[in-house]
Amino acid sequence: MSTSPDPTVAKPFTVQRVTWQNAETELRILREFVFIKEQNVPPELEWDEKDENAVHVLAHDEKGRGIGTARMTLDGHIGRMAVLRAWRRRGVGSKMLTALITIARARQLPRVKLDAQTQAIDFYLRHDFAPQGEVFMDANIPHQHMTRSLPSLDVHINVNDLSKQVLGETRGHIDLKGREDNKQAAIHMVAQGQRSLNLFTPNLDPRIFNNTDFIEAVKKLAINNPQSKVNILILDSSEIVAHGHRIVELARRVSSHIFIHRADEDDTKPCDTFMVVDGVGIIRRAHNDRFEGLAEFNNPAEARLLLKIFNDAWERSQPEPELRCLHL
Repeated sequence: MSTSPDPTVAKPFTVQRVTWQNAETELRILREFVFIKEQNVPPELEWDEKDENAVHVLAHDEKGRGIGTARMTLDGHIGRMAVLRAWRRRGVGSKMLTALITIARARQLPRVKLDAQTQAIDFYLRHDFAPQGEVFMDANIPHQHMTRSLPSLDVHINVNDLSKQVLGETRGHIDLKGREDNKQAAIHMVAQGQRSLNLFTPNLDPRIFNNTDFIEAVKKLAINNPQSKVNILILDSSEIVAHGHRIVELARRVSSHIFIHRADEDDTKPCDTFMVVDGVGIIRRAHNDRFEGLAEFNNPAEARLLLKIFNDAWERSQPEPELRCLHL
């Protein structure tokens, strides 16, 4: 005779941030089981285009099996919280919700919001969410809109805390004052990239970009998924031709994901060196031969401006022919 699990007995589980690209199968299985099969939500209402760019968290039991998931869209809307029946009232939902709120605070969002099923209103009240407006129906289930205000965070980050910065989460800027600052910032940011790296550099400065850790970070990003892309735009290849560069050989080996172009002569230098990672993280410095600059791990607005500069120049650029025949 089977009995229901005792919710008072603590069982170990973990919660981690994942991407839709890397964990889609697990996320779909959990949401299909809880929402579509258990709660009879029509499939066409469950899936939308927001999943690809949303922040997702995934809970696993001690054997690595998925037991819960939730997501947060770019504007701070938390939803799609699904926990398997056997794991409810064990703290899984609370831990996932706390993880998403932590990410929202790091992004300096002024508030988070959600549409709670009415039977879960008390759960969200315990997490400082407040009801807004009237109860409404969604997928034939009564819901209540709820919000929670978030305090702002200091926007200046000490360079000694570089290793704690999380791409797409940590809001604030780091002043870069030396070669090692720039090198470590580039490694740490690119190592967290999942989708794209756009690098504008006069000469792929070997003091920053020709080291094992950076090359490995670029390789990891490039092969992360079939859509990953690394675009490198240079002004002058003479030093690379004269002295060689490991990123050229990497581009040859991963030629479908890494591209090196030379900027058109008519393009003026908008900024001597800058990079944009996953459309949110940026590193820039105004003088290629000096190392004063800044790094921001979550500034999508500035990233969009730099990407426009980069993409416009990229459209006018050409693959660098001298690097094609370079023997390293």
